[in-house]
Amino acid sequence: MILKRETFDKILKQKGAKRISPKASQFFAEYVEKKILEVLRLAYEFSLHAKRKTVIQEDIILAKKKLGI
Repeated sequence: MILKRETFDKILKQKGAKRISPKASQFFAEYVEKKILEVLRLAYEFSLHAKRKTVIQEDIILAKKKLGI
């Protein structure tokens, strides 16, 4: 896993959660990482389709729209 569970503990607490179980925090971190990787994979495909080596903001926006995020 790339993203740290502790980072999500901080985010959840900043948003008002008083207590977070380690399993809940871990699940949230894994879910967010999965979604980020889905967006990046699709954005990369869009950049290749446009014959670019660089992923640009528009690729990410299109990927989010295609995934319904």
